[in-house]
Amino acid sequence: MARHLSKGEVAGFIYGGLGPEEWRRVVRHLLAGCRRCNRKLSPFADLLIRDEVRTDGAGDPLKDFYDQALDRAAAKAQRYRSRHHRESARLEHALEAARAHTAEDPPVCKEVLGLDGPTRVEALLRLSFEERYRDPGKMLLLAFSAKTAAESLDPAEHGVTIVADLRARAVAELGNALRVKDEWKLAEEALISAHKLAAEGTGDLLLSARMADIMASLYTDRRLLGEALDMLEIAHRIYRQAGDRHLAGRVLISWGMTTFYDGRPREAVRLLRQGLSQIDVERDPGLASAARLGVVYALAESGEYQEAARLLLGSGLRQAFAADPLNLLKLRGVEGKVLAGLGKLRRAEQALEEALDGFLAREREYDAALVGLELAAVWLQQGKTAEVAEMVEETIDLLHCLGFYNEGLKAALILREACRRQEATVGLVRQVRDFLTRLHWQPHLRFAV
Repeated sequence: MARHLSKGEVAGFIYGGLGPEEWRRVVRHLLAGCRRCNRKLSPFADLLIRDEVRTDGAGDPLKDFYDQALDRAAAKAQRYRSRHHRESARLEHALEAARAHTAEDPPVCKEVLGLDGPTRVEALLRLSFEERYRDPGKMLLLAFSAKTAAESLDPAEHGVTIVADLRARAVAELGNALRVKDEWKLAEEALISAHKLAAEGTGDLLLSARMADIMASLYTDRRLLGEALDMLEIAHRIYRQAGDRHLAGRVLISWGMTTFYDGRPREAVRLLRQGLSQIDVERDPGLASAARLGVVYALAESGEYQEAARLLLGSGLRQAFAADPLNLLKLRGVEGKVLAGLGKLRRAEQALEEALDGFLAREREYDAALVGLELAAVWLQQGKTAEVAEMVEETIDLLHCLGFYNEGLKAALILREACRRQEATVGLVRQVRDFLTRLHWQPHLRFAV
């Protein structure tokens, strides 16, 4: 039997300081449902809403469950949602207070701390989800806190199936937070645990769809695009059957981005636009902004530069990403690509240089390599062959840093040889850049000139 966690290990998990293997052992132990150690986590849970706390097979066991969920009665799920609805006003008030919390305020948001039962679990899950773009570490800790709160619920008081649903939701969202932290194995273990819990629940269709949605994201991260698209189809079908237009639209946006990664930008534009037309922008403005950027990028990849430029002018993305430096860099890179496609080479050069410097400063080597090749194509059109050759060498160095010793490096070396012979063309530079873009998501591709 695995030993219990010490207070020091729990504190190290909350505040940081554990090594990778120690951290994973703590996560696995907590995922296993050890009540004693989850109780040790409880005193730390309230700290997670303080501003100053930050931390930096053969078959699919879930698929059968999703299909079975479609056949379950939705009445039970409706009873579960109705119970939550009774305290929705109190929940929304607490969430508004938490979002407005600043460093000058008292450190603990009493409105959230005052919640109990299923409402407290719901609040922690919502706050965890909202941290996904801002602070993955806090997202993870809030998800663990929600799991701990769910495990403390009394089935005799709240209902056996309702508690099972809440515990499944909390563990599924914990899996999503682990996925965001690139802990794919732990994320998969959490989702399997969530599936087992959900099998004892109400048969809530929305829970089934959410689990499929998270699994799709995990498959995408692991570059298993076919499997991801299958899961997204399941999630979209369930959300449509449940009548949730916003969540169905959100899945369409994920479907569009995965289709883009699969090398089909024109189809991606259609799916992204369809998803944007269905989501409630006020409910998830970050998603809407990311989807609009995706549309512009996919249009540019399709060679639709005029349409991409028109959308950029009215997108409001610079304002939307004002507090998001990484997405601002991505936007600047897309602007450079569009400007280059329109033949505005000097402005494209400036935009791409800014994006390149920003990505390098943030150690985003893959993004830097792609933008660098876009810039090399612009320089080649301006006759700056020496700069192009230097950029190709830098790209090769970046690929070495990323561990690209396969077809990606082969493509870059072919481009270097073309530069040495003064035979490099804009078409070849862009072919290498496009290949590296696809190779990231489809690692079995082969490069051919």
